[in-house]
Amino acid sequence: MNRSEIIDTAKALGLSPNKKLGQNFLCDAGTIGKILGAVGVTETDSVLEIGPGLGALTEGLLERAGSVTAVEIDAGFVRYLSSRFAGESKLRIIHGDFIRIPPSGVFTRAVSNLPYYCSSEVLFKLAAEYRIPSVYVMLQKEMAERIVADPGTPQYGALSVSLGMYYRARSLFSIRPECFYPRPDVVSLFIELSARDDLRLDGDGLNLFHLLVKSAFWGRRKTLAKALADSPHIDLDRAMVIGILREMGIDEKIRGENMSVAEYTILTARLQEAIRAAN
Repeated sequence: MNRSEIIDTAKALGLSPNKKLGQNFLCDAGTIGKILGAVGVTETDSVLEIGPGLGALTEGLLERAGSVTAVEIDAGFVRYLSSRFAGESKLRIIHGDFIRIPPSGVFTRAVSNLPYYCSSEVLFKLAAEYRIPSVYVMLQKEMAERIVADPGTPQYGALSVSLGMYYRARSLFSIRPECFYPRPDVVSLFIELSARDDLRLDGDGLNLFHLLVKSAFWGRRKTLAKALADSPHIDLDRAMVIGILREMGIDEKIRGENMSVAEYTILTARLQEAIRAAN
């Protein structure tokens, strides 16, 4: 649907984009085609689409996928989608908030245009509860750059590391504001998240990992050892941290923003062992 068709459809249905929910609808055919090409859905895929809106991507996904589950929070758009795709056996439409009531099912790919206010919550729910192999999302450029950032760059932070435990992230292409209706004030980035299987922490180890990351970036201007020792989120002995860093061949004066996801993972595992031994 182009901009005029979206406006006419919304008016006919008595609907309007909800700013609070960050509703901006894709209205550029070239961009829609580019997204569908990047996602690379085939008939073997079971796709989860979060926030389908008026179905700009849903239609193309249905043409390619084995099945599509579309989760939409807005009742008006649910009614429209149900009418537009009536009789489509490959589509399951769920009216609800994905964060509060995520749908059941096993999915091979997820696709979404995520509003800023709930982006991180949605991504961590996808990562921790679904372990979907491939996730494709449109995000505000600022947040997307934080997710794909490398160690030592200004954008690299707790989000980069915490989500990096679950997914390898890469930026695919930018999407101009004029490709949406209503026109947002920011540029969007379309990124790919590919599930990792090389970094494994479970249970207590995973909880410790997230506390370490939170603590490391709580004290961003401090060395990692000092940030962890002074953190209000965790109780660690500074000498223990320094000793493990030395064993790992890492300078004890390193700052948290220069540590890779893999290094945080190894540090977590070794700290867990040291804590168990001390107790």
